[in-house]
Amino acid sequence: MASGGRSVFLTQQQKKERLADRMGILVDIWESDNNTALTYPHVEEALSAHGITLSRTRWSYLINGTGSLVVDQELLSGIAEFVFEVPATYLCDLYSETPPEVEARMDFLDQMRKLKVKNFAARNLGATSPEILKMIAKIIDESMGSDG
Repeated sequence: MASGGRSVFLTQQQKKERLADRMGILVDIWESDNNTALTYPHVEEALSAHGITLSRTRWSYLINGTGSLVVDQELLSGIAEFVFEVPATYLCDLYSETPPEVEARMDFLDQMRKLKVKNFAARNLGATSPEILKMIAKIIDESMGSDG
């Protein structure tokens, strides 16, 4: 048990959800970097080039956190390294910390999304006073978890 009496072990469902969350983060980053949707054929091609097979069903389990928990270390390592170019431990060890490069890309992506929202609001508010624009920017920042 961890301090406070909480268990340090994850249930199977929690593991599926954590893996799906990590996959979702990597997919978001990949799609942002490549300016296109990540599709199953792309993943399959990247893995098959290294002799790793992945069924469409298992890909769905990974992305959605449904079905059986994917525990195939070779597959998870291959997805991490050959598809997303991150350390294998991020997908293979669900207790591991987020690698600094993934953390940095997540932060960057978050900032880019905030800028898009702010730019959209600014374009569509027209002749709004500067005070109102500052207030709207502050609300956007607060709603998206920004410090400033």
